[in-house]
Amino acid sequence: RDFLSGMFMLLEDQYGVGDIVDLGEASGVVEAVGLRITTLRDINGTVWFCRNGEILRVGNKSQGYAVAVVDIPVAHSADIAEAVALLGHVATERVAADDIAESVLEPVDVLGVERVGPEGVTLRMTVKVAPGQQWAVQRALNAAVTDAFDDALVPRPGLLPSIPPAGPPATKTGG
Repeated sequence: RDFLSGMFMLLEDQYGVGDIVDLGEASGVVEAVGLRITTLRDINGTVWFCRNGEILRVGNKSQGYAVAVVDIPVAHSADIAEAVALLGHVATERVAADDIAESVLEPVDVLGVERVGPEGVTLRMTVKVAPGQQWAVQRALNAAVTDAFDDALVPRPGLLPSIPPAGPPATKTGG
């Protein structure tokens, strides 16, 4: 059964060495593909030996393109329209930067409000990127948006602004 499944997997080009795949119980980079066993290494460095006959589904994260999904939380008190506009501006500027521009396949799509919960409002944007590059693009966008929102004083959920003291600390006088 493992051998037959391995043959079909190879013939159908479901995945190959270097692809990032999700095989259900194990996810990671394919290190070896055989007729009987597929070997993966996960993000923590663990090597997984998966019998081909027991693989029921394959999610290949390396074929065609990937999508970087970035969720940005803001407080209920935030001006949502202003936050969405700033999000679009910052994201468009950031994906044009040299370090990630080659990974980006399409313009950023700012979807707007994704969810409203007791802790705040979540804004979402997506961008189509080269396979395997979604995590680097997500990190870059998160950092850029965090800096821009901090600079623009966009309120974030659960983060209380630090208020500097009005003057020097009071000192005790003798007595």
